[in-house]
Amino acid sequence: MKICFPVIADDGAESILYGHFASAPFFAIIDTETGLNCAIANCDQNNPFAGCNPFSALSRQQLDGIVVGSIGDDSVRVMNMCGFKVFQASSQSLADNVALFESSSLPEVEVLQSHLEGRCNEGESGHACNHHSH
Repeated sequence: MKICFPVIADDGAESILYGHFASAPFFAIIDTETGLNCAIANCDQNNPFAGCNPFSALSRQQLDGIVVGSIGDDSVRVMNMCGFKVFQASSQSLADNVALFESSSLPEVEVLQSHLEGRCNEGESGHACNHHSH
């Protein structure tokens, strides 16, 4: 299986999970069948100076899962549309997360509609800010 992790630096299997998917400097790809790993810069390979672009960086990869510390709803939606399932990491250790992924112990990240939080009215979604009475 090929598992992707947003990481701080390219330190192979010893890499440390980066806190947020979209702005991670690199993505570590670990192939659990062969033991090989590589790192991909989080950018558009055709325009590396344009900034972070996880969608372009991972678009040509065949991945069985992406394991993250945190990720926004829009990124989850796009990764799911690209055919990638996103899972919640349990620690910053890639080795720990690989073992949990292989045993199907990491929960899949669900879209939480976080863009609706903080609204001051209850619409069809039922979300409200709850910071004052209406």
